[in-house]
Amino acid sequence: MNLRETLVMPADRPLDVLIHTRYSTDEQSQSSIDGQINSCQRFLTANLPRECKPEQVNVEIIREPEISGEIADRPGINKVWAGIKTHRWDVILAEESSRLYRHMTFASQFFDTAVDAGIRVICPTDFIDTADEDWPERLHAALGHHGRANHFTRRRIKRAQENRWVSGAAMGPLAIGYRRRPSIPATATDPARGPFFDSIDEERKPVIVEIFERTANDEPPWAIADWLTSIAFPKAKNSQKPEWSAGNVTSLLRRPIYRGEEVFRTKFSKRELRTGRSKLVWNTADGVLTRKSEHLRMVSDWLWYRANAVIDRRCTRLHPPRGPEHPLAGKPRDSRKLLSTLFVCGICGGLMHAEGRNEGGYRCANAKVYACWNRATCLRAQAHPAILRQVVDALMSVAGVRDRLVARVQELHANGGDIAAERRSLESEARKLTTSIENIGLAIERGAGSIDSLAERLAGRERELKMVRSRLEELASRESQRAELPTPVELLGHLESLRADLIAGDRRAPVILRSLLAGPIRAVPYQQFGSDKVVLRAEFEVTLTSGLPAVIGESIRQDGIETVDGITLVRRPLVADLFEMSTVPQHAVEAHELRETGMSLSKVGAALGISKRLADFAARLGGSMAALGLADPFVRLTERPERVSRWNRSRGDRDAGGEHRQAS
Repeated sequence: MNLRETLVMPADRPLDVLIHTRYSTDEQSQSSIDGQINSCQRFLTANLPRECKPEQVNVEIIREPEISGEIADRPGINKVWAGIKTHRWDVILAEESSRLYRHMTFASQFFDTAVDAGIRVICPTDFIDTADEDWPERLHAALGHHGRANHFTRRRIKRAQENRWVSGAAMGPLAIGYRRRPSIPATATDPARGPFFDSIDEERKPVIVEIFERTANDEPPWAIADWLTSIAFPKAKNSQKPEWSAGNVTSLLRRPIYRGEEVFRTKFSKRELRTGRSKLVWNTADGVLTRKSEHLRMVSDWLWYRANAVIDRRCTRLHPPRGPEHPLAGKPRDSRKLLSTLFVCGICGGLMHAEGRNEGGYRCANAKVYACWNRATCLRAQAHPAILRQVVDALMSVAGVRDRLVARVQELHANGGDIAAERRSLESEARKLTTSIENIGLAIERGAGSIDSLAERLAGRERELKMVRSRLEELASRESQRAELPTPVELLGHLESLRADLIAGDRRAPVILRSLLAGPIRAVPYQQFGSDKVVLRAEFEVTLTSGLPAVIGESIRQDGIETVDGITLVRRPLVADLFEMSTVPQHAVEAHELRETGMSLSKVGAALGISKRLADFAARLGGSMAALGLADPFVRLTERPERVSRWNRSRGDRDAGGEHRQAS
């Protein structure tokens, strides 16, 4: 490609050029990146002015290996967008437009934004140069060509899969209890190549058969899972944990391959047009492929169906709605939890995402992409009760001052209360507005100043006066219809009802919790003193007046009452331990104090209900804490500690939020 308009060198600084490169996962060739860079550098050198020297050009390179151009949100392209906003470059150079995006809408927005920012975009292979007037037509034609190429590539991949299916080749991940052999064995220079074929692993077959037999005899899945874990029976290669769970056992029992029948495409990948990403969706009955594979049979049809009948009998909902018919379709999983959108990381402020279906917990969403060093987690089974327990205790503390609280509100009502105070303020404001309107009217009559400006001010004051009078009428109506105050007994019943709903954790619990919170619940990491163990504590504030009956809560808010007999009602800080404290730190302070009185370790242990050995450890820990003036065995963290228990140390500085490779 020859440029119609030569590159223009800035007068007082070097020319800033970005070379963007990318290749998709299906290419699997790092050399593609190097080839794109060399091609773009040759093009740049050939089109620079002859008098231009190498030091007059700054070239920056952004690489995006193994990621599809149909995806809108990518680490590399996001850096390019950020650079466009700050006018970081004069020219953006890519081998072809598909290296930037393979999506018509995303690419058009990208080019439009760059041109508006005064940045020149050049794609030599597509003959696109935004300095030319016809670049939109060329871009549209190039994107159409790349889109068709992607369409035909997907068709070829699907056809190749169907051919492998018809020939009996292996499809999908390897099932437990089978071996996979290549049709072309590996050599000294080349790896093994497919198509691949599965066969029964005779060493593991007896265990698979016993799993079906135990289930058919009504043995629970959790017991079978414990047995499989005890004998160290291997799971699938993509398993994250070596331990078996009841869900793992059920999934194995459901697979028809063990009775000699294979199923393929129960789900298929569907691309989302808005994001460019693909997701798995359930296939229709006609789209699912099945084939008989007697050479893979491990159990009889009778045993397979009998074991699955036992599983079916335990299901409370055997055939739940799937896909778009499911009532939760399209809703994020976080929106179904008690702490949805309320639970945030105390370090970066990102959402704490719920992970796992069974013994799941919460983890900072930014920690997954190494944008936050807080990798501490907490189980939902511990976090939810701990937070609700603190909220319930704070709420029920109001019950102890309910008599004084009701008396205080009655006193406010007797003196006019909140309504009288607001009415006096509004009446004063109405008088000021009336005087201002009269003065502006006199100024207009006398012709002082600009008539248009005075008329605009007059209209504004009249609008404000109208709103004030409307509010006064509303207060008068509310005062005449004011509800009767609840008695202290009725107030206690109201608080008991809230406590019951929170403890039950039903649908009302999230509503009550949200009404009481004065902000998000922050998951703050703490490190155990003298240990590398890191745990999470929830720190948050509640406004207890929001949980009181409306007639009481509104009166308190309007009068500005924040405490009653030492009980804080507004923005009360709370802290909840989202972990189970071990014995030694739990008794450290008390054990040290008892030892200071001269009590023996045996007596200290008996007083605390722990062993002599644990009493010794606790007293030593308490002594170390006392020497440093610490009363809490857990120290709040503000930066990533050097040593952290169970945190992944193999990733290096990525756990600290550092740079990491963009794809693998």
